[in-house]
Amino acid sequence: MESRSGFSLAEVLAVASRHPFYDTEAKYPLPAIEIRDVLNEVSGTQKDADDLQKRPLLFKKDLYKVIQRLVDDTSPHNTYRQGVYTSSTGGGAGSTPLFFATNVNENRQQRANFGRLLQATGTIKPTDWVVSVHTSGGLYRSLDLTLEILENAGATALAAGHFMSPEEVIRLVRLYHANVLSGDSSQMVQLVHYISTLTQEERRALKIDKIIYTSESLTTGQRKYIQSVLDSVEICSFLGSAEAGPYGVCGPHLVEGGAESTNQDFVYDTRQTLIEILPMEAAEEGTVFATPLLPGELGVIAQTSLARLSNPLVRYVTGDIGSIHELPLHARQHVLDSDWPHLRVLRLQGRDSRFSFEWDGDYFDFSRLAALMNESQYKVLQWQVILFKEPELHDFSLEVRVLNPDEETSTVHQPLHDELEQFFHVSATNAKRFQITFVHNLDGFIRSGTGRKVIKFVNRTC
Repeated sequence: MESRSGFSLAEVLAVASRHPFYDTEAKYPLPAIEIRDVLNEVSGTQKDADDLQKRPLLFKKDLYKVIQRLVDDTSPHNTYRQGVYTSSTGGGAGSTPLFFATNVNENRQQRANFGRLLQATGTIKPTDWVVSVHTSGGLYRSLDLTLEILENAGATALAAGHFMSPEEVIRLVRLYHANVLSGDSSQMVQLVHYISTLTQEERRALKIDKIIYTSESLTTGQRKYIQSVLDSVEICSFLGSAEAGPYGVCGPHLVEGGAESTNQDFVYDTRQTLIEILPMEAAEEGTVFATPLLPGELGVIAQTSLARLSNPLVRYVTGDIGSIHELPLHARQHVLDSDWPHLRVLRLQGRDSRFSFEWDGDYFDFSRLAALMNESQYKVLQWQVILFKEPELHDFSLEVRVLNPDEETSTVHQPLHDELEQFFHVSATNAKRFQITFVHNLDGFIRSGTGRKVIKFVNRTC
């Protein structure tokens, strides 16, 4: 398929109508030759927001059911498994990882377009040398994704990866006179903490003026800490997902807010991504249609990708909460006049805490955790998850409290302990911030002040 900057809404909706994500009668995605026929049929056709709103909402749990079927089907006629870029979802956890398949050509074109957005908004400059410590392997693609985007933006990218120690990474920064560090937010905090242990002379030798982080948001405390160690550093971020790819960029030269802000603003291009903000009840099970809220109103985020056609993403409920705004006037000096009308700000409030929570770069669905705890062999009577921050650490810790009826813990507790560590992706890098506590009665749980009910998720980071 020919390289394009983006597809029209009419084209995306036409292909989606015949795709198994949206048509239960469709067994496989359309092959390339039939997609071309569909595009010829709708050539010159215009679709707008009203046409989009007539389409049903797409939820993660329904999407994953179809994906699992398509992944398991090894028929030579199954186009979902042919010529695709595979990206692990990273969210949910606790089961076999699922991936969202993207046409390889569409994927490369989307990365190129996003790189141009970074360049066009002044987020990346030709003089930037970026050391990326993003993760690779285990189906995760964040390292190669980041490197290609940065290169498309005009930067020079160095692939440090996640196995290098902080000392080795900083040695690399010195060796090549790199000025930018990139990684997920936890990695950035760890690197900055290492830099804080260096002598004043060693710190002055570093010329780091920008940090680009991904995954979970930096807290107010983490932002202040980074800026206290790296004076006048510019803190930027990318927004994306396995389902939608990269689509949003955040930087102080573009958006409002600073170290004190509890929200995060991302600039996105409406020629590549359409965002709808829906009423909060739209995320509830059984919802099929919803009318978007007005700009500035807070609600559930639904996303339609104009960068992906072979496996379309239409009105996908991301699980995040946010609102849409115009770009602030101070961003005008960084954006071309030709691009300005097409850019918007997505003000991201975070995950919808009714359904999931976030720790150490991953999102965990309550429904999947509940399913694990309900497995009969573990004999769990009650459980609770507590997210907190210890004074001596610069990142969040997670505690899981479990009530089990058996006094003989050796036969029951260890398998559950192992399963929970696997579920929460516990490794050498975050083991000190994870603990499982087996309690003897309900007094071992944090309970509500009125009904004395056990609170399933306790967030002590706010």
